[in-house]
Amino acid sequence: MINLFEYLNYREFLRDAYEERHATDWRFSHRYIADRAGFDGSMFNKILQGKRNLTERMVSVFAEIFCRDMRERTYFANMVAFNQAKTHSESRQYLEKLVATKECKVEDLAKDQFEYFDHWYHAVIRELVTFYPYVGDDAALGLMVRPPITASQVRSSIALLERLSMIKKNPETGFYEQTQGLISSGSESFSTAVNSYIQQNLDVAQTAMDRFDKTERNLSTLAFACDETTYGELVEMVRRFRREVLAKVSQCEKPNRVFQLGMQLFPLSDPYPPPQRRGRKRRIRGQEALDQKQPEGGEDAGEVEHV
Repeated sequence: MINLFEYLNYREFLRDAYEERHATDWRFSHRYIADRAGFDGSMFNKILQGKRNLTERMVSVFAEIFCRDMRERTYFANMVAFNQAKTHSESRQYLEKLVATKECKVEDLAKDQFEYFDHWYHAVIRELVTFYPYVGDDAALGLMVRPPITASQVRSSIALLERLSMIKKNPETGFYEQTQGLISSGSESFSTAVNSYIQQNLDVAQTAMDRFDKTERNLSTLAFACDETTYGELVEMVRRFRREVLAKVSQCEKPNRVFQLGMQLFPLSDPYPPPQRRGRKRRIRGQEALDQKQPEGGEDAGEVEHV
């Protein structure tokens, strides 16, 4: 039988709980859930796929359908709030409520994962130990980081990385080395934590121009115009480039420094025509004249190029 308290992602719970009940009762279907919840038949599938979130009313309805008592309903409501939280602090708040339940088997891992994304330097320490002969000299290792971190921060980082099985001490050399342990940032449950981590790295990048000579850094930015199709192709290009970078650095036999490569691709304007907001159509000055007057040579004539 599905145990609600073993889950941190309400979509995974709903998917498993639905399949379990549907297997024993064919009448328990998407249509049945839609009728109970008061939405169309495709909505439940969209919720499972992450295309729709649960509203407060829907949380109550789903709790009635899938939960057996008040304790489970409270846990389910907190799990939804945790997954749909908009800020890192809000996520942590609901996570603490979830892990307070003793049956939650993912308690330790969840806390450690959040702690990993809490500080930008955990990833740096993990890379440093691949070439720095660390044997407990916390202050010295902290001074290797740019900007430097304290000895206590190094100790807590080493302890965390060991708990997550991301590093381990080699019994022969006494030095730490990386393992295959990995935290995936793709989990919806930790999306706000990852966003906080990215924000910290952006903050560190802001000071790189002052902390390093231009021969040690490569900073640039680019603004351009394109359509949605081209944007999608650019996203895939960035993903391929990241994979190529990882493949390249994996071939490096003698690393001696930790670097950060940041790639950001985000809009700097609304699409044209602008989207309607709050039920009101945005009026564009001069648009009426453009609509009424076509330049000679057809619609494609009179192209303007901005350099």
